[in-house]
Amino acid sequence: MNTFSRYVLRSFMVQFGLFLISFTALLQLFDLLSNSTDILRDHGGRISAVFEYAVLRLPEIASFLVPFVVLMSTLTTLGRMERANEIMAYKAAGAPYFSILWAFLPAVGLVAVLHFVLADQVVPRTSQALITFELEAEFARAPNKDEGDSLFVQDGSSVVEAGGISHDGNRLNDVRIYERDAGGNIVSEVFADEARFDIASETWTLLRVWTTHIIKQQPVQTEYTESQPWDTVLTPAEFSDLVERPQAMSFAKLNDLVTSTQVGVRPTYFYETWLQKRIAQPVSAILMILLAAPVAHSLQRRERGLAMGVTIGFSLGFLYFVTDGLVLALGESGAVPPFLAAWLPILLFAAIGGTWLIRQEGY
Repeated sequence: MNTFSRYVLRSFMVQFGLFLISFTALLQLFDLLSNSTDILRDHGGRISAVFEYAVLRLPEIASFLVPFVVLMSTLTTLGRMERANEIMAYKAAGAPYFSILWAFLPAVGLVAVLHFVLADQVVPRTSQALITFELEAEFARAPNKDEGDSLFVQDGSSVVEAGGISHDGNRLNDVRIYERDAGGNIVSEVFADEARFDIASETWTLLRVWTTHIIKQQPVQTEYTESQPWDTVLTPAEFSDLVERPQAMSFAKLNDLVTSTQVGVRPTYFYETWLQKRIAQPVSAILMILLAAPVAHSLQRRERGLAMGVTIGFSLGFLYFVTDGLVLALGESGAVPPFLAAWLPILLFAAIGGTWLIRQEGY
C-alpha cells in the first residue's frame, strides 16, 4: 500500500466512523421513540426492557446503514480532497482519476468484510435474541391477541392456527386445529389452550382441549379433555421458522434451506433471494465508491460547493435503497428471479456511476 492509499484509508475511516456513529444513534433514537411505549406496555413497564431492545437492535441498524455511510464518507473524503486541491495535485503528477478510486478499495474492502461478518454472524444472533425478547410478551398475551395476529401452517388436510409460539417452537399457545374432508369442508375444530412437544418421545400433547365435531344434518357435538395426544407430522422447526426473520438466518442456514438440507415454511425462492442478497451486501458498499466518485469529481469543474455534491450523492444513494427494497420485495414474492432481486440494483447503479465517470474523464 503506497502513501496515498494509506492517507485515503485514514481519512475515509475517520469519516466512516463519525457518520456510522451519528446516523446509527439518530436512527435508533427514532426507533425507540416509535416503539418504546409498546415495549414498556408489553414488559410490565420495565425501563431495562427498553435498554435491552436498544442493544439488540443496534447491530441490525448499523448493518442497514453501512452502504449509505460508505457513500457519505466517500463523498465527504473526496470533496475535502477536491477543495484542498489534493486531487488536482495527484492528477498533475500524471495519475489518472480512476486510480483515486483504487486507493479507496482497501478501505472499502475492509468495510465490506466487516459488513459481511456483521450481517452474517452478529445480526442473526441479536435478531434471534430480539425475537425471543418479543415472543416472551406475545406468548404471555396470546389468548387475548387479535385473530389477525395468529400464525397459520398446513398439516396435510388440516390447518393449524397458533396464537403464540415459543422461540424454539416446542410450546404453542392458543392452538386451533381445523380438520377438513376431501372437499375442503371443516369436519371438526380442536381448540387447545396450549400444545407442548416432548423432545424425548418426539410427540405433541394438547392441554385443556375443546373438540367440536361438525356432522351434516346432526347437532354439533363438543367434548372437553384435560389433555390428549396430537398426531401430526409437524415439528417444532416448522413453527420456529414461522417467527424467524431472514435477517436472523446465517449464510449457512440460508444455504441449507436453498439446497433442501433443511425444510423451511416459505418457498425456496424466498430463501434463495436472501442468500443472494447476503452475498451482494458487501458488494453494495464497494458500489458506493462508484456513485460518489463522479459527483466529487464534478465539484470543481461545475464550481458547485461540497453541499451540492453531497446532495446529489445522497439522492443517488436514496434512489439505490428505494430500488433495492422494491426489487427485494419482488424477489421475496417470486415475481423476479432471486439473482436479479439481489444484483439488479447493484448492476443498474454501477452502470449509472460508471457512465458518469467515463463522461467526466472524457473517454
